[in-house]
Amino acid sequence: MNIKDLMMKAKSIADIAYDEKDFADVETKANEVVHTQNAGLGKEIIPTNVMSDNLLDLVPQYSRLLSLLPGNHGNDMPISSKVPVIGEAGLFSGNSEWSSGDGFAFVPTKNWPATGEVVIVQGQFILDIAISKRELNYAPAQLESIIRERMNRSAARTIDAVIINGDTASTGNVNGTYNAKAYFAQIDNGIRKVGIGNTVVNVGAMTAKSYLDVVAKLDEGYQSDLENLLIIEPNNIYLKSLAFDEVITVDKFGSQATINSGVLAKVWNIDKITARDFPALTASTGAVSATGSENTKGSFAVIYKPAIQYGFGQPLEIDAFKVPGKGVQLVATMEFGFAIADEVAGLGKTVGLGANVTL
Repeated sequence: MNIKDLMMKAKSIADIAYDEKDFADVETKANEVVHTQNAGLGKEIIPTNVMSDNLLDLVPQYSRLLSLLPGNHGNDMPISSKVPVIGEAGLFSGNSEWSSGDGFAFVPTKNWPATGEVVIVQGQFILDIAISKRELNYAPAQLESIIRERMNRSAARTIDAVIINGDTASTGNVNGTYNAKAYFAQIDNGIRKVGIGNTVVNVGAMTAKSYLDVVAKLDEGYQSDLENLLIIEPNNIYLKSLAFDEVITVDKFGSQATINSGVLAKVWNIDKITARDFPALTASTGAVSATGSENTKGSFAVIYKPAIQYGFGQPLEIDAFKVPGKGVQLVATMEFGFAIADEVAGLGKTVGLGANVTL
């Protein structure tokens, strides 16, 4: 090949590269792309002297919150939805046999139930992951499908985090700082925010009775409906509960004693779950302080499950975009909304918070 041909070939390659740059028009940083030399972001799963298509799954079990909430309004909710709430009717009064002289007109008393509504507003969420072409070429064949599965898990965890930590306030935010673009501020006030707005129980040294102290702050109509109550707590509070005197030994708790099982899924017949994104450390109020040194206490919540209403305007969708010569960008989007019916239609408090737990 002569010099002229080499120059023409070089020009055509440059033109192609230029066209691809125009097509992609995406600025990415080295630490934002999964590629073969990025430690902690792709390098470790490229086979070296051992060839294997198996990836070690180290992802822990994600939250089960949504599956426990009955107030599901489906996958095609409008941007804003009103959910009617009907309170309780008055009690019956004594009656007597109809006799002569009684009129035909029935005069109603004011025993009708109060009515109200909660408004569910959809928030928009997005997660994108870029994978280099070389990573796809040399990584195990199932890499893309595994990343898609991780995006599904991330969606579930994000939803749980929003329901627990949502706070739309720009000042006094229960998450320490306010960020309008953060998912905590996307939709509505969550469990912790509503609980702090109600009467917070100052727990101190925690015992099994501490859960009942928080239940007692709910409306009395919910206090005995234990099957519809749920305790949500961070891992450090859950671990403390395993050592409660009431549950740790066989003589007090039978074969399910935590010294044997290592599990405490119910207390006082109330279901309890841990949530990774329930803050492990808070200030004594139950809020996360912007001053980190003040966050030395624990907290937990008790909720009336039917009070949380939720739904999707758009269920999770994952799209793949090929960037010529570079790789693939996976973009996951969803629209989700929720609302907590607390003190609506005269029904009273549906969320309680235990705070200032000594750790």
